[in-house]
Amino acid sequence: MSEDGSLWIVLPTGQQAAGGWIDDTLKQRAAEQGLSAKVPLAADFPRQRIEVVRGPRAEDRLQELFLRRGWSDGLPVVPPTVARVKQALAFTDRVPTEVLGEVEPLKGLATVEKVAANAVMAGCRPEYLPVVLAAVECVLDPDFNMRGVQTTDENVTPMLIVNGPVARELRVNASFGALGPGWQANAAIGRALRLVMHNIGGGWPGAVAFAGLGQPGRYTLCLAENEAQSPWAPLQPTSAVTVTRAESVINVTGFLPEIASVMGTAASGFGILWSGRPTVLIAPAVAADCARRGMSKDDVRRYLWEHGRWRREDWQKSWLTERIVAGRRWPDWVEEAAKVGDIPAARSPEDIVLVVAGGDIPIPQNAYCPSWGFPPACITREVRLPADWTTLLADVREAAAALVEK
Repeated sequence: MSEDGSLWIVLPTGQQAAGGWIDDTLKQRAAEQGLSAKVPLAADFPRQRIEVVRGPRAEDRLQELFLRRGWSDGLPVVPPTVARVKQALAFTDRVPTEVLGEVEPLKGLATVEKVAANAVMAGCRPEYLPVVLAAVECVLDPDFNMRGVQTTDENVTPMLIVNGPVARELRVNASFGALGPGWQANAAIGRALRLVMHNIGGGWPGAVAFAGLGQPGRYTLCLAENEAQSPWAPLQPTSAVTVTRAESVINVTGFLPEIASVMGTAASGFGILWSGRPTVLIAPAVAADCARRGMSKDDVRRYLWEHGRWRREDWQKSWLTERIVAGRRWPDWVEEAAKVGDIPAARSPEDIVLVVAGGDIPIPQNAYCPSWGFPPACITREVRLPADWTTLLADVREAAAALVEK
């Protein structure tokens, strides 16, 4: 903020390779869908890298501007000032103008600086930026099918799983309440990815994104693996982000039979249709029980694959079979399974993404996250840390502590 109270901000919205701004398309789409009243200032902004928001109540004005331009998820944002974005960029060796890729469906360029601006808006601390960049690289992989995720009528959203030393250094929660409120890293990193999809890719609900109901995970869905209480090797042994697609997060109280019972329902329908890779968040107590019985991670996957099956009778009379697949075939592996019995929730045991997460309690709380879409997606990228990461992290922590010292 300048001395007169003005805010110098980095514009978070997407610009295409040819120079156009995605907001012009979004304004038209919003009008076609009767949403102009929701975003009356869509595409109304200076076409430049930096904007100055002036006035004695500049921050309040910015909140209203961003909301009316369609640049928020409905919650208040942190102003992406030049100073804040610069502080975040200090935590990467990448140059601000580097392009990570085009964010579908409107193909805004995800530059490092634009990603940083959206991360600031989401409430990310500067040191979170390397994780956000890795997550963005995951969803830009063609196998993630960003266009499909952004435009489908299903409620699918990216699910971020953070592994390795960086998860511990940034205090990404893997234990009690890992998918709930109260954890800044989990909340802000997941929200940053959503704002990138929204502001650079153009995934505006009702205008471009047509998920019929949506889900809370579309605000943020990010956690770390509970490596400390896992009896098995982690999903990734180094500092990395893995992204899967989650159509929902279904709580399952109990052990392997209860998880399998939920997997073997219509909840797995779209994942089965597209040969997706579902994610199972398995509680530490369940993992420990499996290990005591001599079960490896592969053994658990196989158990869930063998027992988590959609009854053939229910599959045959399902709405998907009658309305969606009518006139064409289910995948070959589904048809083959149906010839001899019930339908597994995934094409093979290896397609089940198994992650130990949550608190260690005797009444274990697991979660099943059915997948959606094609091709099957479980994408990992290394978290690239700057050469002076340790010093930077210590400095920013010291500065934060100084703010609250009396």
